[in-house]
Amino acid sequence: MRKLLLPVDGSDHSLSAVRHVIKLHRNNEPLEIHLLNVQPPVRGDVTAFVPQEVVDDFHIEEGEKALVAARKLLDDAGIPYKKHIHVGNAAEVIAHMARDLRCDEVIMGTHGFGTVAQVLLGSVSHEAIHQMDPKIPVTLIKAEKARAA
Repeated sequence: MRKLLLPVDGSDHSLSAVRHVIKLHRNNEPLEIHLLNVQPPVRGDVTAFVPQEVVDDFHIEEGEKALVAARKLLDDAGIPYKKHIHVGNAAEVIAHMARDLRCDEVIMGTHGFGTVAQVLLGSVSHEAIHQMDPKIPVTLIKAEKARAA
C-alpha cells in the first residue's frame, strides 16, 4: 500500500491534488492517505495578550475550515484518510511530516506559475521540494481551469 501525504490549504489548486488522488484510488491503487493542513503561527505579541489555549483552538478551527472541501471530496468518494493539522512554516512541516510518516510520495497542488513567478511570489510547493528528503518523490498537480458548474 502506497502511503501518500496530501497537503491542502482549501484552495482550488490544492483541491486539484485531492481530485488526482481520488483518480488514483479509482484505478484500484491501494493508498494510505494523510491529509495535512499547516497553519501559519500567529505573529507579533499576540501570545502575550491571548492565552496559548485560545491560540491553539484558533489554529485547530482554521485548520478544520481549510480541510472541509478536501474532506468532503474524499468522504464522497468513500476514501479513508487520516487528517493532520500543524502550525509552522508550511514547507518545513510538509517535509518533516513526509519523513516522520514514512510517506512514499507527496502529492500537492500548485498554481502552475513559471520559475520566475515562483521566485518573485514564493511557492510553498517549490520550497517544500527543496526541503524534502530526496528519497521521497513529490508530484505537483497544476491547478485545474475553472470547473463547470
